[in-house]
Amino acid sequence: MELIDTHCHLDFEPLSGVSNPEYLHLTLGLAQAESVSTIIVPAVSASRWDSVLEVCRAAVSVRCIPALGLHPCFLSEHSPEDLARLESYLQKSSDVKALGECGLDLFIDDPQLARQLELFSAQVELAKQFDLPLLLHGRRAVDQIIKVLRQMRPQAGGVLHAFSGSEQQASQLWDLGFSIGLGGSITYERAQRLRRVARSAPLESILLETDAPDMPMSGFQGEPNWPHRVGYAARTLADLRGISVDEVAQQTSANARRLLRI
Repeated sequence: MELIDTHCHLDFEPLSGVSNPEYLHLTLGLAQAESVSTIIVPAVSASRWDSVLEVCRAAVSVRCIPALGLHPCFLSEHSPEDLARLESYLQKSSDVKALGECGLDLFIDDPQLARQLELFSAQVELAKQFDLPLLLHGRRAVDQIIKVLRQMRPQAGGVLHAFSGSEQQASQLWDLGFSIGLGGSITYERAQRLRRVARSAPLESILLETDAPDMPMSGFQGEPNWPHRVGYAARTLADLRGISVDEVAQQTSANARRLLRI
């Protein structure tokens, strides 16, 4: 069985090997033991691009693939020069297989939607320029993201990670060539709407993720999340759909390889 964690902030503590290389070894060893072959590591700000690239280069037991982007929740950290710097990084870094994490967030205080939209649209344009898939963040902003995608039509597709929308929104994303990322949230019985999406969406449209160290699985509340727990999400999805975990692992891993061209 092979599992791919398509969204894990491996550069964040306590997962990171930036400040303690032994932690990276431990994190990836646990992931490998749970059949995780590949981890996608998205950056959230320009200050983290180098650390994401460094962590991915240092990984041995599990393949780690970097993505670079500017996250909407870190607006205060982004400078006007960052988009030009991002273009330069994408030109130089052949290991980068996706653009992100980027998107929109209407949950944060003072969301500055106009600025978010400008930053997001510029990154979608870069994704089109470099033919890269997008790793999208869309908290309470799924409709707004769909609107931008319809207007700009990025051809390499992408995934709306930590999806929490409706069946209709999931279908609209799939029609636009985008997958949905499912992880810790589907392990909670109270997440009935999301579990309906997990049952009904085409399996070909689903990617697995942890968003570690955030979004802990049910039973691990209050603890950091870890990439090896993507298997918990796979087993939950299999139970919800009434299929084997091997089928879930095989199809979601194929989905990730197809999207990221790996």
